[in-house]
Amino acid sequence: MLGDANRRFSEAQLLCAAHLSFILVQLSLDGAPLPETPRRVKALLDDALTKGRGPFLSDGSARVEEHLLPHSVLYRGYVLLMLAGIERAGLADPASTALFDALAEKLVEALSRQLLLPSFGKSIWPCDSAPAAAGLLLHGRLRGNAASLAMGERLTARLVELASLPSGFPTRVNAKGKLVESTPRGTTLAWTGAFLAMGSHPAASTFTTTLVKGYCDRPGGNLLPFAACREWPRGVKGREDAASGPLLHGGYSVGASALAIAATRLSPEHRAWHQDLLNTAREMGIRPMLEKPHKHPLETALFWWGANARPW
Repeated sequence: MLGDANRRFSEAQLLCAAHLSFILVQLSLDGAPLPETPRRVKALLDDALTKGRGPFLSDGSARVEEHLLPHSVLYRGYVLLMLAGIERAGLADPASTALFDALAEKLVEALSRQLLLPSFGKSIWPCDSAPAAAGLLLHGRLRGNAASLAMGERLTARLVELASLPSGFPTRVNAKGKLVESTPRGTTLAWTGAFLAMGSHPAASTFTTTLVKGYCDRPGGNLLPFAACREWPRGVKGREDAASGPLLHGGYSVGASALAIAATRLSPEHRAWHQDLLNTAREMGIRPMLEKPHKHPLETALFWWGANARPW
């Protein structure tokens, strides 16, 4: 991910389809739709409903409308958010609306039994619930569904509760909410802040403000228009992995900085940081990747999503 082929994201197929869909929806909402947007968005949804399931199927699945969908909260949250975008942009048809309603209902049922659900196996990353929270909030508003709206609020409140722990927003917990990996990370804060902001929830600022204050710097000083974000809290030397991407220049994370582009764009009080993070991405070599999107599809999708992100 993010320029390093040795760190592969197993869910990259899903993320590519979803974030490309988000970009198309964002451009439509801004009044500048790309040609054939309805066809492209539906093709991306079909990709998520077929190829994008692959890494998640081993953990079980269930039928939702005509589709056999994995139980993973990350997978279901992403698909729900794609369907929310289709609905929000006026691109829905009876089949997509029926799936939107059915998937939201299934997610509400699952979350009523266990509020924090696994992404893979029994592994629960609280940040991976953020797309589901945003999707449920949007379903509640767009479809007038009180149950979805209430569960979206409840799930968001649980994420905020975890962020208020003395140790900060944890990376992983178990099914009972006990800490497994307590040390917060820049990627998880940026991810959560960005998705909650897509769902227009004010709690997004809890995560984005913590990210900017505790993880992001202007390494060249305030007079230079460049910024970067750390993966780990100051003073903590954590490992590199697929989420962080490479750690550069004393702990700055390519992954955290990339996701922070979206989180800060979606945060009115942090727009200056957004521009400085964009400047750093361009200075550090994002342009060659953008010129060859077929070779760097995930990097390209995440960059353009972050550069154009907006609340729905």
